Amino acid sequence: MTTRPVRIGIIGAGFSAHFHLASYRKVYGEAFEVAAIAGRDPTKAAALAAQFGIPRQYASADELLADPTIDIVDLCVPNNLHVPLVLQAAERGKHVICEKPLGGFFGPDGAGADWTADGYSRAAMLDAVMEQTRAVEEAVARAGITFCYAENWVYAPPIVKLNRLMAASGSTLLRIQGEESHSGSHAAYSRRWRTAGGGSLLRLCAHPIGAALHLKHEEGRRRDGKPIRPVSVSAQVAKLTAIPSFEAEARKHIVTGWEDVEDWATITLAFEDGSVAQLTSTDTRMGGIRNYIAAHGSKAVVTANINPNTTCQAYTPDGAYFDSEYLVEKTETKEGWSFPAPDEDMVTGYPDELRDFIGAVANNRPPRSDLLLAMDVMLVIYAGYLSAAERRVVDVLPYLQR
Repeated sequence: MTTRPVRIGIIGAGFSAHFHLASYRKVYGEAFEVAAIAGRDPTKAAALAAQFGIPRQYASADELLADPTIDIVDLCVPNNLHVPLVLQAAERGKHVICEKPLGGFFGPDGAGADWTADGYSRAAMLDAVMEQTRAVEEAVARAGITFCYAENWVYAPPIVKLNRLMAASGSTLLRIQGEESHSGSHAAYSRRWRTAGGGSLLRLCAHPIGAALHLKHEEGRRRDGKPIRPVSVSAQVAKLTAIPSFEAEARKHIVTGWEDVEDWATITLAFEDGSVAQLTSTDTRMGGIRNYIAAHGSKAVVTANINPNTTCQAYTPDGAYFDSEYLVEKTETKEGWSFPAPDEDMVTGYPDELRDFIGAVANNRPPRSDLLLAMDVMLVIYAGYLSAAERRVVDVLPYLQR
């Protein structure tokens, strides 16, 4: 247990670094300081340091990791940098907060910038990703550090309440449904496997997959003292924006330009107790982001709506009236009825997530969202890609037993 404030170093200066820093401002009940930041773009890093009162700025991740006063590094960097930086942080004895997903497959060794995933073995991808997770597991254990997996859905108040209701009722979770969908990422990296590691199954469905796995982990721990793990995966993927009639339309309201990645995915998990989860994601949903988990238990049914929800409802005949006010993520228009988020960070779980991570390090206890969850998410996603490519159910038990 620490007797001084926990000192945090941010690596990255982009979108995720900004919302992490905004959420740290809402953390209460823990003594901590965001003490340093490092980013590839020194101008962006300096702007964040000034905006959030961060006292030290480093030119590189290596320099920040060398700072002996930093206790935790918060990795707000592209997916392909997660595993290398986790391994470096472990070598330096730093605790780690890692944004989702833990890692991914971004091309074979020696692949050039023009490498594409078309025709590449999904089995080889799965094997490579599992090697990554084992390397992380070994490094974390060897260093004795705390690994915190930044899956905010674990901490989203609607899902926290769902889990508590299932626990209170003593329900067996028979079936879980969930979705994360919106009209598409505008980030250029997301269009290609080489830079994204996959399409909507990885970028979007990681959230409902993580939530479903967490709920089954928690159920198993309550009942038998050990998590309930997945045993098989079945998935389909598609590029819906490649449908010829859609391509012929002159006006597009959803993101296009996907290269070798999918913009729709659905996945079914079977767990070792016989229960199932059915989860979906797409970059082709208009009308704002759709985030939900529904749990069908033996004694209760609970739906957790993260987005949209009816906490606040608004109407305007002219979206210009709301020009100066943020409504909610991924809404194409402000006209008509909308569901403005009073505190989007809170309802999506970010401040509670960071509070748990700081407390875990300060009090030498496990975080609620841990390395096991991060590893199971990677296994399920890439087993899903293998299932979709080979049109079969993939048995993941051999990977759990390695």
